[in-house]
Amino acid sequence: MSLRLSGPLLALLLAPLLFAPAATAMAASPAPIAPQQSTPTPTDGVISESTVIELQLRPNGDAQWTVTQTYALETSTGVETFRSLGEDYAAGETGTGQLVAFRRANRAATDVTGRQMNITGVDRSYDVDGNRGMLTLSFTWTNFATTENDRLVIDDAFNTTEGTWFRSLGENDTFIISPPTGYGVDSAPVGVENGQLRFEGPRTFDAGTLRVVYTGDQATPTATPTANPDGPFAGGVPLWLGIAIIVVGVVAVVGYMTRQGTGDEPATESSELGPDDGGQPPTADTDDETEDSTERIDTELLSDEERVERLLEQNGGRMKQARIVKETGWSNAKVSQLLSSMDEEGRIDKLRIGRENLISFPDEDITDFDE
Repeated sequence: MSLRLSGPLLALLLAPLLFAPAATAMAASPAPIAPQQSTPTPTDGVISESTVIELQLRPNGDAQWTVTQTYALETSTGVETFRSLGEDYAAGETGTGQLVAFRRANRAATDVTGRQMNITGVDRSYDVDGNRGMLTLSFTWTNFATTENDRLVIDDAFNTTEGTWFRSLGENDTFIISPPTGYGVDSAPVGVENGQLRFEGPRTFDAGTLRVVYTGDQATPTATPTANPDGPFAGGVPLWLGIAIIVVGVVAVVGYMTRQGTGDEPATESSELGPDDGGQPPTADTDDETEDSTERIDTELLSDEERVERLLEQNGGRMKQARIVKETGWSNAKVSQLLSSMDEEGRIDKLRIGRENLISFPDEDITDFDE
């Protein structure tokens, strides 16, 4: 991850990260220095691709952070190398520099803001999906935002006595901020995309650049195309035209139904399907379609947490995390973040078994689990 950190955190950048046999050399300079993650050479078959940093805000001001680093695994040797190193990473035996840096930033922000902040619920995992490998670090930063009645403000937690600890994003890095359900953007440095604020690297940040204000009891707007102000229907479709369109539509439907019932050619017996002709009553298909539609609508109405709980109910109260990723179609980072949050709230239990996490209801017996 090429996230720049300020002076108090600079010493951490000299420590080797995940794959480096030795730390990458860094130039001495009073200017902010970008930490560089050392990775294997292309011949090792493991190539760094991108880093996505996600901040999911909660109504109480806590922030769930998820950092996902993605690597291209170009050879079978690269896959095995990544799996081995991924095991060490998940166990906290290597690649700990990121978490240490965040803890330093947390302490520096505590000193500046005067609010007691902590980093809790740390989870480290890895995943291999075909020729891609992912390392995921997630944790909760408490009291990250300030709460003012129905407002949540992100600002001072990014600060230190020397400015901001979040100074830049490197190339192929992305920073995403998401609000709690029911909160909308009041002010932000960038536009809203699908309810989120996205910052794409490379770019730099100054103190105060990342100030975001959310207001409760409203949905976060999504970006929509802007109508051409010079177009023929600028300001909306006229009422008379809308009524005319509806009338034409009704006339067309009535005419079609009339032709079907009293057409020029009378219906023949061969056109009617009966039990002996292999025909099926239309009610069966209609019932199936209704059930499928109801199932789809019900799923769409569920929150993310409720979808996970529903999956657990459908699978005997326990599932592997990788299967939840497959069933929902969500990213590994989103599932990891969501499950960590649900685990903290006591809605589920997470148990590491070998290379994977087993997810279950708190009262579920998992002694005989075999999936």
